[in-house]
Amino acid sequence: MFIHSWEEFAKQAERLYLNDPNGCRLCLKYRNKKLLIRLTDNRTCLQYKTKYVQDMKKVEKFMSSLLRHMASKEI
Repeated sequence: MFIHSWEEFAKQAERLYLNDPNGCRLCLKYRNKKLLIRLTDNRTCLQYKTKYVQDMKKVEKFMSSLLRHMASKEI
């Protein structure tokens, strides 16, 4: 499902990852100045699409937060 609000996507994506960290995968595609982010656990697929540079900083913060979760020993 496409989510149009970045804040809503980030919140739902983090929740989806924390529910099943081993079953989630993240895909980033950048083509023709458009970014598509997809996070799925094979049951739920969350997608967000943007073409704005301002959203790239938000994506960078989200990715660092998600990587911190992935690197931590606690789940």
